[in-house]
Formats: sequence, C-alpha cells, structure tokens
Amino acid sequence: MIQLFSIKNWNLTPSYNKLIDTLAFQLPNANPTLTPEEYKFFATLSTSPEMELLKHDNSLLQNKVFTLGQGYIRKAIKDDVESTAKDLLGTPYVWGATGPNKFDCSGFTQEVFCQAGIKIPRNSRAQAKVGEYIDYENLKRGDMVFFATNKKAPKRVTHVGIYLSNGRFIHASSGGKRVIISSLVKSKYYKNKFVLGRRIIKGHRTKHVAQVLS
Repeated sequence: MIQLFSIKNWNLTPSYNKLIDTLAFQLPNANPTLTPEEYKFFATLSTSPEMELLKHDNSLLQNKVFTLGQGYIRKAIKDDVESTAKDLLGTPYVWGATGPNKFDCSGFTQEVFCQAGIKIPRNSRAQAKVGEYIDYENLKRGDMVFFATNKKAPKRVTHVGIYLSNGRFIHASSGGKRVIISSLVKSKYYKNKFVLGRRIIKGHRTKHVAQVLS
C-alpha cells in the first residue's frame, strides 16, 4: 500500500524516476476506489468524490510534494522542522516564554518539533535526555544540539538549538535577544560549550499530512 503525503518544501530528485521504474509503480489513470469514510469526506466537496481525489493526486504530482518510504518521510520531517524554525527567525527571546510571539531556547525547540508532530519535554535538560545520543562529528540536519553555557556548571545543559547543516544551528538566543542562526565552526564559544546532540526524527508523521491511500 502506498502512502502519499503532502509536505511543504519537497524537492524530488532524478533518482525518484529510477525508483519508480524499479518498483513498477504506476499512478492511477482511472477513477480510484474509495472507502466509505473517504466517500463521506469527499461528499462534502462541490464535485464528485472521484474527481476530487483525482484532482488531489494531480496536485501532488504537479507540486512534487509526495514521499515514498520511511527514508523520504524522515527527510520530509526535517524539511518541516527547518522551514518552521526559519519562519520564526527574528522572534524575540524572553526567558520562560513558549510562543507564539516570543520564546526561550527550549520553548523554541519544543514549538518547532510540536508543529512537526513530535512531542518533547519543556526544558533543555529534559530535552537532552530524549532520542539517540549524537556526538559533534555525526550531527545531521534536524538534530537537537545542547550546550553548557553556565561557567559555574560547565557540564550542565543550559541551552538548546536545532542543527541545520555545514556547522550551522538555529536557536532562540539570550545574547542575540531573538531567534538567530549561529555557527559551530566559526564561533569558538558555541563549539567549546557544545555538550551533545540528540536525534529524534525517526519516521514520525508530520502536521502537513493530506493522506490518500490507493
């Protein structure tokens, strides 16, 4: 059974066509069969259920926004996480704030992952205990990155952000007074304060699901 997901900011690669040929996967070229639940939903729309479902499938193809398999789902979630985080760039930093118009560091990460359908604890120390441990050399896009910024407690996690790529991460910065992108490569401060990374994206469904089963 194939699941088609509508995911924002999805970009297909030429390798997809090769994958489709390998799987002998064919898109429906006739009116699809609907379940009673699907008929009930599409009956609320202005045209026939079959035409609405076919229109939806065509829209997915035209916008190149569908995924196939767990690997694609993980990439789509990372796209969602990065896009949501960047949408919040410039949002003011306020200690203890959880949004939507102001955040502290862990309130920011909690909100971003929540919008991607992933629930994590509220504070940075608790967030540092969930998911898979990742060291500095193995960080990948979508991982959480944790720092010890208190001189009196050099090993205690006090700050968190989300890793992007090429040594960059996005976070609600108390020093920058807003959500910003910083570099682990160019900034000795953050590299020296880095404690660990955590990976929690492992095939969760996203908030942008517009699911059709065929």
